[in-house]
This record gives sequence, structure tokens and C-alpha cells, in this order.
Amino acid sequence: MHATAAVRDPVMGATAEWRRGWHLVGLTALGITCAPTTLPVYSIGVFVAPFQQTFGWGRGEIQTAILFSTGLGVVCAPLAGWMVRRFGVRMTILPGLCGLAASLALASAMTGALWQLYAVYALMSLLGAGAGAVGWTSLLAERFFQARGLALGLGLSGTGLCAVLMPQIASQAMASWGWRSAYLALAAFILLCVFPLCLALLPRREDNGLTHSTQSGEVVPGQSLHAATRSRRFWLLGASTACIYLAIGGIIPNLVPALADKGMSGGDISSVLAAFGIAIVAGRIGIGALVDRYWAPGVAACALVPASCACLVLDESSAVLFSIMAAAMLGAAAGMELDVLGFLTARYFGLKDFARIYARAYIFVAAAAGTAPLAFGHVYDLSRSYHLPFVISAVLLAAGAVGLLSLGRYPDHQQCNDRR
Repeated sequence: MHATAAVRDPVMGATAEWRRGWHLVGLTALGITCAPTTLPVYSIGVFVAPFQQTFGWGRGEIQTAILFSTGLGVVCAPLAGWMVRRFGVRMTILPGLCGLAASLALASAMTGALWQLYAVYALMSLLGAGAGAVGWTSLLAERFFQARGLALGLGLSGTGLCAVLMPQIASQAMASWGWRSAYLALAAFILLCVFPLCLALLPRREDNGLTHSTQSGEVVPGQSLHAATRSRRFWLLGASTACIYLAIGGIIPNLVPALADKGMSGGDISSVLAAFGIAIVAGRIGIGALVDRYWAPGVAACALVPASCACLVLDESSAVLFSIMAAAMLGAAAGMELDVLGFLTARYFGLKDFARIYARAYIFVAAAAGTAPLAFGHVYDLSRSYHLPFVISAVLLAAGAVGLLSLGRYPDHQQCNDRR
């Protein structure tokens, strides 16, 4: 049964959806490890020390590369959405994987000019755009209805896998052959492991449920891109997402130095980070399952309000136990946002033009995630304290919760399709 059939016939159970698409969820989790917004972020830390020793670059200069790989999502997300609409998910993801691998291989040839670092990380975003969250989210949203939240949660939990796997691959290669080989090892992992699986398992365009439905003359429920982007709900969803990502994206790179400033030992900091990482995966899966059963904005708010309070706890308390609990609350909020964004986009705007609408909504993610670390670092430089960044994060998370709660009831796209 095709994806649109699942939308037209919600009686079809989640079990049937999983039987048809479980392998695509697993493939998504693996594919997300090679997304241009995850692989560069989680692997760059391995390269900081050798870059400092080899080229004399400062930490801030090296970390700025992430602004290019993540921030360019403002341009690359709509490009990926257009590609999914025009060519289908398969012919969007496969070239994206090749482009990202080529960019990583090119990074191994850097000679010491800082612009080269920024250029190759920009290329990771541009050439790897098709392998990003837009394509993978579209793949699952088109094939799951009853279990869409859990499917997205499990699939996008590949970010946690990336955080574990990519630094290990890079570190092992670097220890044996140097930093240049680390980039080549990451490229080889994409081309030799991920690409063949995607080549074998990604559905061809004629197997895409939405495409089939359109070709057969049936109407896919949902709004057009034009109608969606003119609606209040789209901008409310985007603004709420931006608030959440500004907070989370600012806290993540600053959490370790903030805890160290409180006098916390390296072992205690590792415990806090472990709680944060575990909560990301648990939050993504748990909240994904809950939004299949309950109103998604309410579920998201139940994660965001404790996360807002957690920011204040991290600001005021230096106790390890409280810091671990606060980090877990923040991790749950960080874990749920990307898959909840995909879920809410599908529920409020339908599947008719899902890829392009989600890509436009993803612009808010890219802009916020790309600017948050620099903005929070600037606030710290001005105040010489993490007090203000934590307070700002608390306010932003609370504002994100209020914005999501204002989205209202899910519309019935089957009844009002193309009425706009």
C-alpha cells in the first residue's frame, strides 16, 4: 500500500506500516550520520588539535567552519526540497552522498590557508545538500501515517549514532596515518558503506507513493508551497523552531566550558555530557512515539518547559546531580525538535508539497543553528559570564513552547484540499 493510501485510510495499522517500511527507518538512521548538518559538526572536534599544531589556527577560527556547513542550510534546504519534488528522494540522496564524500576528500588536500577550511565546509553543505534531513524526512513522512512520529524519531536518531561513530572513524584513521587520512576515511565510509545500502534500498521514483498517486490522477491531501508559506501557522512554526534551535544550538558548544567555569572535574563533565547524549536519543524516540498518540504541540511543550527550567538550574547550581538532571532535560528537548518539525509539517500542511514546505521550514533551523554558537559566544565575551546566555536560552525555550501551543488543531486536508 502506498503512502497516500495510508493517509486516505488511517485505519491501516501501524504494524502494517512498519512491515512495509522498517528497513527505510534503519536506512534513514544510517544515512543521517552522513548528513551535511551532522557529520561536520560531530567530527570537527577531532581535527582541532592537529589543525592548531599543523597550521597554527585558533580554536575559534576552526569552529567557525561549522557556520559554513550548517548556516548554508538556508540556501541548501530549499534546493533539496526542490530536488525531492523534481527528481524524487532516491535521486536526491544518492548524489548528495557522493557530493559530501567528494568534499571530505578535498578537505584532505588543505595546505594551510584558512579560507580553504571554510571553502571545503561550505562545499559539504552545497554538494551534500541532497543527503540532508529534507530528503530523509520526506522518505519517512510519505510512508508512515499511524506511526509517523515514532518512525521519524527512530530514523532521525541517527544524529546520536553520528556523534558516536564519526569521531571514532576519524580518530582511528588519524592515530594511524594522520589527519588527512581521517577525512579520507570519512569519505570512504560514505562511499563504501552508506552509498551501496542506499543504492540497494532506496525506492525508485516510480515506487514513491506520492508520485504514483499524482500520476494516477488522485489528489494528494495538503497545501501547496505558496498556500503554506502565506499562512500564519507556517511562520508561527518557523519562529517557534528558531527560538528552540537558538537556545539548544547556543548551549551545546558552550556547555563544557560553562561547567568547567563552575569548577567541575573532567569526569563529572563527562557524566553530564553522557546524560545529555542519552537523553537526546531517548527524547527523540519517546517523544516520537507520543506524538503518534497525542497532540504533538502539547507533547513538545511538555519537553520544552522542563528544558527551560533546566537552563536556570545550570546557571544557578554547580551540583553534579542537578547538572546531570538538567542536561537530561535539555537533551530530551534537543532530541525531539527535528523529527517533531517534520511531523508537524506533515500534519498541518499535508503531503501534497511536503518536501518543499519542510525545506522552507528548515531554513529557520539552519539560520538559528548556524548563528547561535557565535551569538552566545559574543554574549559571553561581553558579560564574561554564562549567566546571560543561560537566561536567554530559558526564555527562548519557553517562547518556543508557547508558539507551538498556538498552532491549534490539526486541519483536515482530505476535506479542504485545494480550497485555498
